[in-house]
Amino acid sequence: MNKICKLSAIALLASSTSLMAQSKSFEGPSLGISLSAIGAEIDGRGTTGTGSATTNSTAGSIGKIAEIAAIDASYGFAVGPNGLISVGATYTPGKAKAGSGRYTDGNSVGAQNGAVNVQLKDPYTVYIAPTYVISKDAALYAKVGYSHVDVNVSATDAAALSKKPDDLDGWTFAIGSKTMLTPNLYLGVEASITDYDSVTATKSVDAANTVTADVKVVQGVVTLGYKF
Repeated sequence: MNKICKLSAIALLASSTSLMAQSKSFEGPSLGISLSAIGAEIDGRGTTGTGSATTNSTAGSIGKIAEIAAIDASYGFAVGPNGLISVGATYTPGKAKAGSGRYTDGNSVGAQNGAVNVQLKDPYTVYIAPTYVISKDAALYAKVGYSHVDVNVSATDAAALSKKPDDLDGWTFAIGSKTMLTPNLYLGVEASITDYDSVTATKSVDAANTVTADVKVVQGVVTLGYKF
């Protein structure tokens, strides 16, 4: 009986050591390069009016798909035999043109034309990701993070703005997986959604002309990284 108890204790200890080794495969600092396919949906509402005249409201939405590359840095802390808490940040250096268009104001005497260009710069996300280790080479995680992107709007002539849109801040939610291809090289796959705060812009020519928009971004992300 004593031999059976000793064998059971040894087996339990070996199993615990094996599970802890699974977590250690993902523990520590990591650095990766991510490629994302992004779908952005902008739901906008516009209010137009001339002075004390009755205002009119319109609504609509647009979608845009783009590809961007980013840098992802994280650190995984083991919290049990098969659990981790990862903290990290994703950053996209540089800027990208988000859209441009022509504007015609038919409320003024004679149609007034203008141009609008929107540029996004230096988006980043700071996140925390609880992780469940399936095996020494595979793990699943959920992620929640705070996201920010600088917005630069240039508008000319009839489209000129007295109040430009503020920078975008929001929350990101994601699920994903990480697979160790070698003891140090890993592949990550993730799906996320970011819900940004609404933004508002006001025309210089007529303060009654305003635009408010809600911005949501959906991403599919593939990351190739190195665990140190």
